[in-house]
Amino acid sequence: MKKLIIFTLCILGMCNARAEMMTAQEIILTEMATMLPWDSEDEKDEIKPIGQTEFHASIDGNQLFIGADASVHAYTEVINQRTGEVVEEEEFVGETNMYIPQSGNYELYIYSESGTVMAGEFNIE
Repeated sequence: MKKLIIFTLCILGMCNARAEMMTAQEIILTEMATMLPWDSEDEKDEIKPIGQTEFHASIDGNQLFIGADASVHAYTEVINQRTGEVVEEEEFVGETNMYIPQSGNYELYIYSESGTVMAGEFNIE
């Protein structure tokens, strides 16, 4: 009976440790710009902002997750704030994961095919 209680406590401890490690930090994204080509036939139409809920991003350790509410074509880049160097870049549809190897402060830019540019900042320790 004593062994069963100890075994149960060990299993619960492992589950709790795993749950604590799975805490991802949400990256706050703000809309930087909405662009249309100069020769666009739609230039007479009013530009409707997409809003902050279309894209979402989070960082969990060195793993960066970027996703959209729909299957949207987008391009993203991660820039090291100290050096100005593009650390990661990728074109994706819907969602993507990126591994950022070094600690530091970073800027995230997401460019959607509709012309919206979203930006956010995050830190990896």
